[in-house]
Amino acid sequence: MRFLFSNYMIAFYILAAVLIWILSGVLGGNNDIELVEGNEVSVETNNTVSVRVMETISEKKVFYLTIRGKTEANKKINLNPKTSSNVISTSSKGEFVKKGDLVCSLEEENRSAMLDEALALQNQASLQYDAINKLKIDGYRSENDLAMAEAKLKSADAKVEMAQNELSNTKILAPFDGYIEEVHVEIGSLIGPSLPCVTIIQLDPMKVIGEVTEKEVSKIKKGSTVEIELLNNKSLNGQIKFVSKSASPMTRTYAVEAEISNVDGEIREGLTAEIKVPIRETSAHLIPSYLLSLDDSGELGVKIAVDNKASFKSISIIEDTPEGLWVEGLPKKTKIITVGQEYVIEGQDINY
Repeated sequence: MRFLFSNYMIAFYILAAVLIWILSGVLGGNNDIELVEGNEVSVETNNTVSVRVMETISEKKVFYLTIRGKTEANKKINLNPKTSSNVISTSSKGEFVKKGDLVCSLEEENRSAMLDEALALQNQASLQYDAINKLKIDGYRSENDLAMAEAKLKSADAKVEMAQNELSNTKILAPFDGYIEEVHVEIGSLIGPSLPCVTIIQLDPMKVIGEVTEKEVSKIKKGSTVEIELLNNKSLNGQIKFVSKSASPMTRTYAVEAEISNVDGEIREGLTAEIKVPIRETSAHLIPSYLLSLDDSGELGVKIAVDNKASFKSISIIEDTPEGLWVEGLPKKTKIITVGQEYVIEGQDINY
């Protein structure tokens, strides 16, 4: 019985010692140690947070208005003859011709003979006029005789001009440098003023046509220099040549035309293109998109380091590129917090 009592006393003493040890740790222990669900978690009494920063310097950035459009030939016309006859020759499709080159030829038929006859009559009328004029000066012919001779001479001159035009009309010449886009007739076929012989297009300069909204049209000025980008990533400099004064009744948009050089003719008609119109120039930073955050009011910005303190800076995005975001609103030299930004607040002490 005494042995059983001794065991109870030993257990009591052990329990009392354990309770005293636990209470001494809770009441008088280190404040930097806290029990959470049986695990010890260290709590820092220092409010300074370690972060990493990225130093950036602003660059000059041009803000563009991008207009989507397509390329269009500067000129494209059908060449019709002014007379009727059979076709004896044409230029080949796709051929480049210079201004004044023969692109379509018709049979002369009796037009050369008509011109020869008109020239002979003109020569005869000229000789008669000279003879009558001399006789009038000597007093042997009247003023009326001289007037009649002059009328015959002018009539002969007119017939020569008409015969020359009729003969010239059998030759269709290129009105400008360009490419033969289409040949509409075959050799030997009969053609008249209502039927085109060929279609010719001028590709230099090349036009780029696009449309803008009523909010954007006031930003575009005739004569301003622009960039033209094609689908093959080729970039060219151009110039605004036309801005419409009236909107399309269907789309309520305004037509815009830019002009680019195309001396070698490599740029074809109908290609998709973008007209990039410079709107303004600003100082901007190129930053990764994952650094963006929102403040309590929902304002978009980034967290930066200023004198070893965290600060939220509002920004506006200018352009989204594969390399990152171009933003404005930051100081010229800025230290952007890249690691730990989610753990700091405005004005908090940081080290990096």
